[in-house]
Amino acid sequence: MASGRGPAWIVIAVLGVGAIAAASLLDVGRVGEPPRAVAEPPLAYDVAPIPAGLDSLTSLDDASRQIEECSHDCTGIVYFWSPRMPLSRAGIAEIFWAARRLGMRLTLVGTEAMHEYADADPGPAVGVNPIADAMLAAGALAHAPALVLYDDGQVVGPAILGYKTAETYERMVSRRVSGTGDSRRNGLLPTLSNTLPPATVFATLPAAPEGDRSLVEYEAVGRPGAYFRWVPGRQALAYESRGGIYLLDLVDGRNRLAPGYIDFVPTPDGRYFVTPGSGREGLRFYEAGEVFEAARANTPASVAPFFTDPQMRDQYPSVGILEQEESRVIYRVLTSWYDGIVYRDYEVQLDPGTDGPRVRPIGEPVTPCRETSLSTPIMSQDGLEVAARDESTGTTKIFRFLTAGRCTEVVDLGIQTGKVAWHRTGRLLAFARPRVRRRGVVDESSQGIFLFDRDQQRLTRLGDSEGASPLAFPDFVGDDSVVFLVPSRSRGGSSVFRVVDGIR
Repeated sequence: MASGRGPAWIVIAVLGVGAIAAASLLDVGRVGEPPRAVAEPPLAYDVAPIPAGLDSLTSLDDASRQIEECSHDCTGIVYFWSPRMPLSRAGIAEIFWAARRLGMRLTLVGTEAMHEYADADPGPAVGVNPIADAMLAAGALAHAPALVLYDDGQVVGPAILGYKTAETYERMVSRRVSGTGDSRRNGLLPTLSNTLPPATVFATLPAAPEGDRSLVEYEAVGRPGAYFRWVPGRQALAYESRGGIYLLDLVDGRNRLAPGYIDFVPTPDGRYFVTPGSGREGLRFYEAGEVFEAARANTPASVAPFFTDPQMRDQYPSVGILEQEESRVIYRVLTSWYDGIVYRDYEVQLDPGTDGPRVRPIGEPVTPCRETSLSTPIMSQDGLEVAARDESTGTTKIFRFLTAGRCTEVVDLGIQTGKVAWHRTGRLLAFARPRVRRRGVVDESSQGIFLFDRDQQRLTRLGDSEGASPLAFPDFVGDDSVVFLVPSRSRGGSSVFRVVDGIR
C-alpha cells in the first residue's frame, strides 16, 4: 500500500459540543504513487450537537448488557451512528425527542464499534455476545443511522434505517412496539426470531475465480462517505470526505476538490450533477463540464448551480432519464424523505447558443408508494423503478412506478442490503452486505459485495470484495466493472476504492 495519507482530521464529540479540525491535506491517487498537495477544502458541514446528558460513547458491550437486563415492561432504542455520516449525527436530536415522547430509554452506539465486532475473528478475545449478534442480524450495519428496538430483553424486528424527523421516528417506533408487555406475552408483539427476513429464494453462487478478473485500487482522501458515484463519460468517481466533494480521476488517480458538501450525484448521461443544497435550501443542478474544469483549476468555489428547486429539499438523490433527444432531455430525480420517497420530473433544454441549460419542472413533486414505508431508495437509470428497503419486512424490494403515484412490487430479494446500484440496463443490481455472527460463529458467505441478476434470478458474491465496507454503497463503472470502498484498518491510514472488472 502506498504511503500517502488522507487529511488528519479529528472529530470531537463531548456532550453537546461538535468540532472538526483540519491539520493537513494531501492528494492521494493510485496505489503505489506518491501523494500530491491540494488546496484545503471549505469548512466542514455543521455538526449537530448531542443533547445534554446523553452519552455518545456507550460501548457495544454496555448496550448489550442494558438490553439483557431490561426487565418487565422495559422497552428501549439503540441508535447506531457514525461521525463520518453527517445525517446520522443530525438524527441524534430527532431520535432523542422521539424517545422522550415515547418514554423509552435511548442509547447511542458508534457504528464503527458494531463493525469492529462483526469483523473480528471469533475467539476468547471477542467472546459470544448474542444480543450484539441479534442487532447485527437485524440490520444495524445496513446503514448509518440504524435504529434497533428492544423489549423485555429481546431485539424487536428488523432495524429502522435512515435519517428521519422526530415525528416520523415516533410514529414508526410506535407502530413497531405498540402494545408491548401484555402483547409480548400474548404472542402479539413480533420478536426478532419471527420478523427477520426469510431466507432468499434465489441461489447464491460463487463469483468467477479471481484470476479471471482484474482489479485496480485508488487511494482516497480521508475516509469517504457511503454514497459515491461513477460519472458516466468522465472516468471519474464523485465522493464525499470530511465535508467536501472530491472527484477521483480513474486515469491519473488524482483527487480534486469540487463544489458541494454531500451526495454529489451525476445524471446517467454524465452532463449534470444534482445535490442537496446546504440548509435544506433545495435541490441544486450543476453542469458537469464546469465542475470538472474548476476542479482541474483548483477553483471549485467558482462554480455555481444553474438551477435550484426549493420544493425538493430532501436527501439521497438518484436520477433517471425518461426521454432523451439531441436538444432536450427529461430527467426524473428521486429523493428520500422522512417516511418514504418523492420524485419530480425536469425538462432540460440544451441550447448551445444560450448562456447555459434551461430547466423547467414538469408538474409538482410526486410521492409514490404511499402504502409502503421505504428507506434507502435508489431509482433505476430509466426512472421507472426503485429499489428500497421495505421497513415492514426489513428486506430490499424493487417497485415499479405506476400512474397517480401508485407502485407495484416487482421482486423481493428476501435479504437485508445497503443501498443498491443499478446497472445501465436495469438487469443487474450491486449492493453490500455486512458480516453476520451467530453465537460467535461467523457466516463468511453473508459478507461482501453482491450482484443480483434479475433475468437469471441469481445472487452472486464478488470474490474480490473481502474487506469491503458494508456501510458504503458500490456502483457500476461502465458496463463491466464494479467499484466499492475498502476502508483503512489503521488510524490515519488511507481508504481505497477498488475497481473490479469482468463482472458480466
